[in-house]
Amino acid sequence: PEYGNPNNWQTADEYLSGNIREKLALAEQFAVEDSSFEENIEALKKALPKEIPTEDIVVRLGATWIPEHYIKEFMFDLLDSSYDARQYMNVHYSNLTGEWNIERKYYDRNSVPVTSTYGTNRANAYRLLEDALNLRDTKIFDYVLDNEGKKKAILNKQATAIAQAKQESIRNAFEDWIWKDLNRREDLTKLYNEKFNSIRLREYDGSNISFLGMNPEIKLREHQVNAIARILYGGNTLLAHEVGAGKTFE
Repeated sequence: PEYGNPNNWQTADEYLSGNIREKLALAEQFAVEDSSFEENIEALKKALPKEIPTEDIVVRLGATWIPEHYIKEFMFDLLDSSYDARQYMNVHYSNLTGEWNIERKYYDRNSVPVTSTYGTNRANAYRLLEDALNLRDTKIFDYVLDNEGKKKAILNKQATAIAQAKQESIRNAFEDWIWKDLNRREDLTKLYNEKFNSIRLREYDGSNISFLGMNPEIKLREHQVNAIARILYGGNTLLAHEVGAGKTFE
């Protein structure tokens, strides 16, 4: 039944479809005041999609569902950032613009990991990491004046190739790092399933339909009855059965 309106019912196949986790959270909230929702909770828990295990989850640098604090932790671990850098630098993701930003990325710019191991003298590792987070391949430009005295950008192919190679090493380091810590592994697996593994497609059940007036010689099979339920309730149905499966009766 719908909360606050016990006369408004849904069939099980409709209720136990869609975003199951969202419905479960609502049912648990309603159950605080109405114990009849305990039955809903039990049914919804059984309907939850099977959890996707860690080994089947691919995480790449730039995935927007990764919490900011994990990107920050990776950055400081990889670049062995100084104490001051860890205090003043930060990582932000904007839902408004869809962009990652490393705050004060030029604050820690003199260490070997930042300027050599994972960066260059033209693009430090923090800039390369920020570009990678935003799915950009870093490009290095030189600026010259043209005949009219206007500044013109020319791609420095050699410096760009070196920078992009360093950037790729950052991406590879992230893939090696992300699953190493057990607590981080469990947290991200749970988060991934909550965000991307909550939807259950509706499995139409026509067992409750009465076909009054139908020729009694016609015996509909289960898949035919369920197909008719989909036609009645789904609003958009294609009968893509094999020849002889009974589409005409449906």
